[in-house]
Amino acid sequence: MNFLLTDNEKNLILEISSLLNQKDGDQLRADLKNARVESRASDGSRVCFDIIGYERPQYRGQHPYEVEGKLTDEDGGDLSVLLYADENDRLLELEIIRWDGNDLVNPNWSSLSLYK
Repeated sequence: MNFLLTDNEKNLILEISSLLNQKDGDQLRADLKNARVESRASDGSRVCFDIIGYERPQYRGQHPYEVEGKLTDEDGGDLSVLLYADENDRLLELEIIRWDGNDLVNPNWSSLSLYK
């Protein structure tokens, strides 16, 4: 089941798009306008995107956008945020990694820092 993106997901993708080259940033913003999200982990740490009107090719791998995010969880756990594209450089997946192995609680999005 697909849902609309949260404001935090939208803002993250927009911030990442602003750090990419013009072509990749423009494509990411266009994908965002037509994206819906589906959670792939019970704690919300991994979500996949469906882009309305885009027929995704058979899966042959993915790659991260060249920007990584770091933030903290509500209980102080360290998190990394990675956004992935498919082989056609189209928005595919968002992953939040909690380094201590515990489930994601509630990311503190105001603590987000992006690195290229």
